[in-house]
Amino acid sequence: MTINKLPLIRLPATANKTATFSLITLFALLPTLAFAHPGHDILTSEGSFLSSVLSGLMHPLTGLDHLMLALGMGVLFTQMNRFKKGLVSLSIGLMAGFALSLSFNLNNLYIEGGIILSIILLTAALMSRHFNPALTESSSTSVNKSYNLAIMGFGALAMSHGAAHALEVPANSITTGFFIGMIVSMIALYSVGNATAKYLSKHVENSLIVQRLLAVVGLCAVLIR
Repeated sequence: MTINKLPLIRLPATANKTATFSLITLFALLPTLAFAHPGHDILTSEGSFLSSVLSGLMHPLTGLDHLMLALGMGVLFTQMNRFKKGLVSLSIGLMAGFALSLSFNLNNLYIEGGIILSIILLTAALMSRHFNPALTESSSTSVNKSYNLAIMGFGALAMSHGAAHALEVPANSITTGFFIGMIVSMIALYSVGNATAKYLSKHVENSLIVQRLLAVVGLCAVLIR
């Protein structure tokens, strides 16, 4: 028995212009960005380790800023053929930011500014042809340099997301359990982004258009809620 391959999905060229216009429009809405994560703290009402882990698992799912970062980074680094390096960089950034926020009284303006900047740069990268080796015409040396800088830069910006996670640990939660759940959830979402990028590259003829549209939809979800 043979299994038929899924047909390539063809999208109109106007989708590219629509995505670009939508992105410019949405940047004007940046002041509406908020980082509240309501609802998951009810899981820690009993204060047990398991409930703290569950709360940590739910935390990225209830915050669209963290959700977009994890999914978007999975897509971006997969398109760059740097999935494992990106995973290590983001994990280190999240852990460092979480630890620093627990140890020092970090400025909320710095944390929120870092999150906003990471989302803007992520969206811009997902909109660019340069961050896809199959599409870029640059030399391999310049590509490798820019990719390494992107990996380190997004890892550094992930510290602001880790710091935000630490500030939002529910009062009755065990910090270690919450941290474990948060890291597992972020890695899982990052892996979903990896799978999404692979699917688009395999089954969509012009996956960059879909990637751009997903970036706009993700930014819209973060800004308008």
